[in-house]
Amino acid sequence: MKSARLSIRAVLVLGLAVVSAPTAATAKSFTVKPGESIQAAVDKASPGDTIKVMPGDYTETNGTETKEGLVAIRITKSLKLLAKSKLPGVKVRILPSPGQKHGILVEPANEGDPDISGFTIQGFTVEGFSNNGIWLRHVNKFKIQGNESINNLENGIFPTLSANGMVKKNVAYGSTDSAMWVEASENVRVLDNELSKSPTGLEITVSKDLTIEKNNVHDNTIGVGLYPPATAGLPQAEWPTGDFGPWHVIGNHVHHNNMPTTAPEETESSQLPYGGGILLLGVQNVDVQKNLIEKNDFFGIAMVDYCAVVLGTPFDCSVKPPPAGFSTAPDHDQIIKNTLVDNHAHPTGPYASLAADITELAAGSNNCFSKNTINNTPPLLPLTNPDPLAPVCH
Repeated sequence: MKSARLSIRAVLVLGLAVVSAPTAATAKSFTVKPGESIQAAVDKASPGDTIKVMPGDYTETNGTETKEGLVAIRITKSLKLLAKSKLPGVKVRILPSPGQKHGILVEPANEGDPDISGFTIQGFTVEGFSNNGIWLRHVNKFKIQGNESINNLENGIFPTLSANGMVKKNVAYGSTDSAMWVEASENVRVLDNELSKSPTGLEITVSKDLTIEKNNVHDNTIGVGLYPPATAGLPQAEWPTGDFGPWHVIGNHVHHNNMPTTAPEETESSQLPYGGGILLLGVQNVDVQKNLIEKNDFFGIAMVDYCAVVLGTPFDCSVKPPPAGFSTAPDHDQIIKNTLVDNHAHPTGPYASLAADITELAAGSNNCFSKNTINNTPPLLPLTNPDPLAPVCH
């Protein structure tokens, strides 16, 4: 979440014509070795080809200039980019040259071009860029799997304006905004990633049809941040149309998210209260099921109206009003069969009295809670159902 984000014009439309990939019979494979240029292989390849990169450190001497700054590797076609790594010991590392802000950016060659159809990136370590590590925008049918993002200082892994993808078994940490952020995207599965040491471990905004399952989210300021349209980085004209959701948050381990924020002072993320497990901030159509949420010092699960001004200054509607036509209250959300252990043990700040395993503040009228288990040792004022009048989920 930032007060200002990068902006692009094209709108995500799944029905756009896409670039056709060649048949398997015509696809080629390229191998890149240390001392050679990955960008040169990308430029030489045709859509549908595979680029294999051997272990070692890679620094692109020049990079590609974009309106968002210099990019080490820019990909504008359907490719498979495969690192021949064996993490964590044998790595293919992408490191920045002076002035390079972004590690790997995948996008159409020109604004308004059809979405890239079909892209895989697997096995890379992208480290030390000032902005984004692995960044996709306007990509359909993608896979981001088995990569590492280390100390990329805006967002680690960032699929935006993209669709029909899987983000699986990646490790991301050390960002000053989000270790992983899915924004303005549709039909994406976020599976079995490890996300840590960032203001928000996993951030979701203005997206549709997401599954967030079996991730290990720990040692962040907020573990999982489900944030409202007012906090989106992209202009409203670029969001998917219609209602956002459903977002399915299932079977994740969200724990020890007690790190004071490292975000720059001018950003909204700098105001996040630390110690939060899963935060539903003014979002609708979310189900949070069968998660293990433990040892977060402020709250396990919080369901909060964006305009309630209860968790800190970034949620003050007078500072950043919500877009017209969007509710600011959590509504149609379900909290089911979660296990909460030893949360809210050490709340700090002006809202410490609101700490709980599950807390609901100024939420909508269509939320439900069922079969959540509180296990505190010693007892810590557990709140198993924050609203006794709320319906039981069926």
